[in-house]
Amino acid sequence: MSEEVFDVILQSTGHFEADVFAYQQNRPPKDDFSLGDEFWVGSLPNGVRSDLVFDACAPACMNFRPARQYGMRYAFCRRVQPDHADYYDWDSQFRLRRTIFLSRLIRPTTIATDLSARLYFEGQELKTIVAGPTQSLGAQAWVVAKDDWRDWLAVSELELLRHFLTKYNLTPPDRVRQARKHIDHAFHAFYMDQRCASLVTSFESLLKVSDYRSTKQFMSKAPRLAEMLGHELTGAEAEVLYKDRSAFVHGSSVSFTDLSDELIEKYNRFERVLRLALLRASTEPDFAELFSSPEAVEETFGKGSIQPD
Repeated sequence: MSEEVFDVILQSTGHFEADVFAYQQNRPPKDDFSLGDEFWVGSLPNGVRSDLVFDACAPACMNFRPARQYGMRYAFCRRVQPDHADYYDWDSQFRLRRTIFLSRLIRPTTIATDLSARLYFEGQELKTIVAGPTQSLGAQAWVVAKDDWRDWLAVSELELLRHFLTKYNLTPPDRVRQARKHIDHAFHAFYMDQRCASLVTSFESLLKVSDYRSTKQFMSKAPRLAEMLGHELTGAEAEVLYKDRSAFVHGSSVSFTDLSDELIEKYNRFERVLRLALLRASTEPDFAELFSSPEAVEETFGKGSIQPD
């Protein structure tokens, strides 16, 4: 019998309750949605039940099996060549992880490697499930929301994802590469102070050109970047966010335990601007060139009061 191997990563329904109106207006794919050759979003390969993958990803217990209170919204699935299918080498080409990162630039969701696995078949009969990096650093992802977040990609967003996958630049300017690393830290941060620190650092990777007047640079350039992308951030808002970030990274106490609707809305506006900027910088070479050097940044966004007193 021929062997088939697939790497999968599941989007759970367990983090947020689905709003009926949001579901009707922004439906996830009803059928399998192709992202390329042998790569799709939708049902698991060969009709495998999602509970088998959930069980494989969960810690082993003894005489303890509570009823699962969530299910699978959809799965990202990719066929792997059997001769490259080591049990401990899930997503060795980073195709799934890269796709999930790019999807977060379009719309953040909680999908992460805590629900990842490699499936082995003989013919179409499931023989083995090996959990992916379910317990590794960054195995969980979070969004800044309370109870009303749409925690899935709509078909229109998957169409964007498929389009941008063909244009994604693996070797962008160093500023873009560093900014992508820091926003990825933010996506995997549970605590708001840590998340804000990574968010601001990602902005700085793109926009900062000097060690002088760091706050002034952020206050000046982040709003200009937002305006370029059709959004609005104010210098005063940028100053507050930067000072909160600075207090945290320099060891002072910053309390984000009271996640007010205002704080959530403001954070998400800054994150949205950064996501859009990195989406374009990762897929449009001309836009990426704006961040290719300190001189290019200054020419586009101004010096931002970078000289010392």
